[in-house]
Amino acid sequence: MADKEDKESGRGIPDGLREAIEGAFAATERTRAQAQGLSEKTRDRAQGLVDEVSRRGQGARGTLEGLRLVSRDELRQLEEKIEDLSSRIAELEAKSKPQVDG
Repeated sequence: MADKEDKESGRGIPDGLREAIEGAFAATERTRAQAQGLSEKTRDRAQGLVDEVSRRGQGARGTLEGLRLVSRDELRQLEEKIEDLSSRIAELEAKSKPQVDG
């Protein structure tokens, strides 16, 4: 009898409306769970990408640290040595050619 009084006084919720509200809450909960699952997958994938970029950056940093730039003076010295060696090779080749008598 209390249910009938509640419905008549406007305080009760009709069964159809109650079912619709419960259905909306259930659908919202399912959507929230799916969104949370996708969010976790996205976060995991993003973390994996960050880890990969970090790993590659460390590798590149190690490679760059192994390289040494040559100064202008060192480059000039190398050029001079190459010129000296080229001259010596030219002299040796000239000496090794048989002299044509004649």
